[in-house]
Parts: sequence; structure tokens; C-alpha cells
Amino acid sequence: MSELLRTRQRQLMAFLLQGDEAISEYICDQGAASKSIRLGIYANAYRKRLQETLESDHPVLGSYLGDDLFEEMTLGYIDKHPSRRPSLRDFGERLPDYLRTTGPFSHHPLIAELAQFERLLMTVFDAADAEHLSVEALQRLPADAWPRMCLRFHPSVRLLHSHWNCVQVWQALRADSEPPPPCEGHFHWLLWRNRERLTEFTSVAGAELVALRTGLGGADFSQLCEALLEIVPAEQAAAVLVQLLQDWIQRGWLGGIDGNG
Repeated sequence: MSELLRTRQRQLMAFLLQGDEAISEYICDQGAASKSIRLGIYANAYRKRLQETLESDHPVLGSYLGDDLFEEMTLGYIDKHPSRRPSLRDFGERLPDYLRTTGPFSHHPLIAELAQFERLLMTVFDAADAEHLSVEALQRLPADAWPRMCLRFHPSVRLLHSHWNCVQVWQALRADSEPPPPCEGHFHWLLWRNRERLTEFTSVAGAELVALRTGLGGADFSQLCEALLEIVPAEQAAAVLVQLLQDWIQRGWLGGIDGNG
């Protein structure tokens, strides 16, 4: 690419993002529409495309906000975080942070969490493919290797901790039902892509939540058992963990094991 072409591209982006009209000097006259009108049409189409991207990525958030607030959100976000990459796949990656820090959305923290949940659904769906761990592979592991065994979770697995009932609101809106009122608390959800390549999520709590947090942190089997001792009697910890492993394998949460720790 020549330096002249780079300069013209920078000038065009300056017009789109800051309204700098230096590029107009290099726009040829054509038809009845003036240069400014033609540039304005291009700029409007550019912003409209970015708005459509956010709308496509966050359909439930759009339903929750309504047309006017959603447009205010998209235009404000585009101004603060213009697209910097050729692909629009990750254009909205900073949207949850924008909603947490920008009024009037920041006055209602559930909104940012709703955006975060929808982005996590996209991340899970787009995650890399990988093999799923089988029960037979676990059974073949020698007994003396179990204490140092580390779990490899499927690349799609994500653990979400939310402070508001954003998932319940998402579920209601997705079903075209009246959403529940905002409710503050501690909510934990596990998201993954199943063997049929469908995105799923489920709430997790108690021993399962402790084991998931510890396992996702890279702990081995002995460390997982130690973590469970906080809420499970010592004589039951190993059995509880084995049952959890069987459930996780059945659901496709695990991609493999590392017997070396």
C-alpha cells in the first residue's frame, strides 16, 4: 500500500470519526449531489452498519432498553469506541464496560451485566473445537496418578459471576415474557457449547461451584479435594468430586486430563 493511499484512508477515517473535511478536497464531483452530501451519506451508512452490528450481537439487550435508549447507547458507544479492526466480530467487546461507566446506563448495573452475558454467549459459540473427555479415559488413569491429575476444560467453558439477575431477565425476554424486576445478589452460571454445537448454560452452586472455580484455576485432583473440604465432610470429598467429574464428562465440559499435574 502506498503512503498516499494510507494518507487518504486516514483522512477518510478522520471525517467519519471527527468530522474533519480535509478529505473532501480529493472527492471528485459526480452527479447532482454535492461532495458534502455524498460524504454525509457515506458517514451515515458507516455508523448505521456499526449500530446494526451491536443490534445483531445484543438482541435481548435491545428489547430490554427499547428503541430510544438502545439508539442512544449505540451512538454513544460508537463515538467513544470507534471500530479499529477490519472485522466487526469484536466491535462490541467494550460495551459492558461502557455501560458500567456511562450514564444513564451506569445507574442500572443490570444493563451492563446483560450485555456481558450476551457477549459471553458469542464467545462460547465461537470457541475453538476440541475433543471431549470420556469416562473410559478417566478409568484408564492409574490410581497413583489421580492426586496429580489436572483437568483440561473444553475451550468453550466459561464461568460467570453476576451481581444481578441478568440471566433470568435474559431468559424471560428471550421467551417474550415479562422480565422479573432487577434483583441484586450473587449468581453463578456455567456456559458451554455442547457436542451438538449448541450453546447451553446452567446455574451452579455449593460443592460444584467450589470445584469448578478451583479446577478452572488449574488445580490438580488433590487440591480440588482440599477445596471441597470447606463444605464437604473429609470422608465424602473424593466421592463427591468423582460424581461431579462424571456429570461434567456427560455434559461435555471436560476436554482432557493431564496426568503429570
